[in-house]
Amino acid sequence: MKRLMTRRNLLRGAGVCLALPWLESLAPGGARAGEPGTPKRFLLCTFPNGAPHHWWETAPAFGKTLKGADFKLPRVLEHFAPVKSKMLMISRLGNYTWSTEQHPYIEPSHSRLNAALSTCVDADQLGREARQDLGEWVGNGVSVDQLIVQKAGPEQATRIPSLQTGLGVKPGFFDQRSFAYNQAVSWKSPREPLKRSVNPKAVFDALVGAGAVQGGSVPGQSDEQARIEAERRAATEKSVIDGVLADANSLMNRVGSEDRKIVQQYLDSLREIEKNATRVQSTMTPAAGLGCSPIGEPGVVPEPPGQAEGLNENDSTEAGEYKHDDHAKVMIDLIVMAIQCDVTRVITHMLDDARSEFEYRCIPEDVRARVGLAYRRESSLHFHASQHGAGNMDRATQDGQYKIVQQSNLDYAAINCWLAQKSAQLAQRLDAIREGDGTVLDHCVMVHMSEMRSHDHDGYDLPIVLLGGDGVFLNDAHVAYGALGSDRQLRDLWFTIMNQYYGLGISSFGEDRRGEPNALLEEILR
Repeated sequence: MKRLMTRRNLLRGAGVCLALPWLESLAPGGARAGEPGTPKRFLLCTFPNGAPHHWWETAPAFGKTLKGADFKLPRVLEHFAPVKSKMLMISRLGNYTWSTEQHPYIEPSHSRLNAALSTCVDADQLGREARQDLGEWVGNGVSVDQLIVQKAGPEQATRIPSLQTGLGVKPGFFDQRSFAYNQAVSWKSPREPLKRSVNPKAVFDALVGAGAVQGGSVPGQSDEQARIEAERRAATEKSVIDGVLADANSLMNRVGSEDRKIVQQYLDSLREIEKNATRVQSTMTPAAGLGCSPIGEPGVVPEPPGQAEGLNENDSTEAGEYKHDDHAKVMIDLIVMAIQCDVTRVITHMLDDARSEFEYRCIPEDVRARVGLAYRRESSLHFHASQHGAGNMDRATQDGQYKIVQQSNLDYAAINCWLAQKSAQLAQRLDAIREGDGTVLDHCVMVHMSEMRSHDHDGYDLPIVLLGGDGVFLNDAHVAYGALGSDRQLRDLWFTIMNQYYGLGISSFGEDRRGEPNALLEEILR
């Protein structure tokens, strides 16, 4: 009987379970990729510390929408130009979860804001209600990504239910709150934060079945057996690809010439990703607090060893200099691999931790000059310091838009542009993969956003970009909601994605201390 291909067809070996991309010659009944039931995917890329005023330099007036040629990208988002036609900017969405005796437009801490980004719940208020010390309390709502995992149904199930990755390698100040709030945006339950892994080798091992991720290890093997095999390969300097060559050669004999090319290119690319992941890992491990262990599901995220430990760009280790750009690139490779091979369909990627103290000396000077965001030559591009270095955007309006009193620090703008470039590169990679009648990006909801507005810690008018959406959302447009009092809630975006894209029938999500009910964001729908 002919062996049929499923989206989770695997190459197997000792301690390895390697998912394959779609192969036409093994598709059942002449089916093509994406026909029927193209996978739905959710990818949330977060960046900390808000955005500079340059983000809104091309924004429409409050309550207006710009489309097509009228929609211009701001300089800090110019790297999205190749996928602009599949992009939607959204302005005037706020997170109004804060429990306070003051008005809901307060300026919470970095950790409090980050904890609420994907849950729209005030973690501090939960701690007060539980009569707990807020410095020790770990609690939140269930995040949007985990609700999708729990509610989307068996047809959306994958070997790894969800993946949490990140680039934060320099622990910062944690606002007298748990480490969890700065290093996790995924919450499986109110007491279970899923910490991001910044170690690319641990992520690679997890994706190929050599590590343990949320119960997603090699079928028929325990997590301990998988780890033993991974250690054995490391000791002998063997690649995971070597462990599946017998199965791969057998597969090559059963597929057509085009699919043989796909399989060979895939194995070659995986070997390169593994090599790069191992190299980046070797420059990270001497520093503490980097999460260099297989991804797991901690009940409580462990506290960091100290605020002064961690890496900055060009910091030396015994294995060489740490390169942030290399780290970012291999993480993009891993995310693309996970999505293309359908290992998981739900990913959160933290481009940096909340209240980042990282020094972005990795940003090339010619790039800064090209985008018109020149900076002081002697600057270290320290993220948090530059965020508060300058800038004042009045709440009052001028011609229906913000009145800029003082422009943001240009170091801050350059860092923001670099972070946006990483999400743009990921989006372009996904858009280059054909799937059914479109691309993988088309069949994905990808969100690039921050937990706060700008230098001022405001929780309203959050910087948000949405890409893809399978024809559900507007593309090539910038939608701006109204001024304070007539703007909309961030939780309505998650509510709209879950109900209009996934069809989950969610009745409510998160909290709004102003008393506003959940409602669909009709203006962003086609």
